[in-house]
Amino acid sequence: MIRFIKILFHRLPVFSNVAEGTHQGQVTRLLDSSVSTRNLIGTQGSQANEVAVCDASDLPLGVITDTGEEAGAVNVCLLSNSPSTVLMVASEAISAGEDVYTAANGLVQDQPSIAGTYYHVGRALTPASGNGSPLEVMPIAPRKTLVLNAFVGTPATDLNSLATALEAAPDKLIMIEQA
Repeated sequence: MIRFIKILFHRLPVFSNVAEGTHQGQVTRLLDSSVSTRNLIGTQGSQANEVAVCDASDLPLGVITDTGEEAGAVNVCLLSNSPSTVLMVASEAISAGEDVYTAANGLVQDQPSIAGTYYHVGRALTPASGNGSPLEVMPIAPRKTLVLNAFVGTPATDLNSLATALEAAPDKLIMIEQA
């Protein structure tokens, strides 16, 4: 019987990562749109079984380790449950040892310097030379990070601004110093 099964599946691809049940660090998802670069950060797609390229303020799901056409199946390495380091793609030069955050178009950046919402996704283990460069990252469960401009108003207005920011429930708050 085993010999028959080996003959039957000898030339056919066999897939073992299904969209149901439990997974050990990786899942298979369908692409919301075509992806031509490997190792981009992905977010939940429009359907439960889909993945889309992550923007800077989107909650990341994991790293899309494949390329493919719209509705094609791809592997997604889950950030919060990765059994190893992962490759990501930088949007700028990043030094080894820097924390990395989501950036536009599925890329990662070092600590953001523009006010907004980002997600801390890991620490760079290798440097990236610039936009489009790969880097090895020790992934973490995404941490919502709110970047604010330094307060310059009265104490009362600054306190109100801080209270409003904290209502967004960030895991981390970064204040940008005034030049």
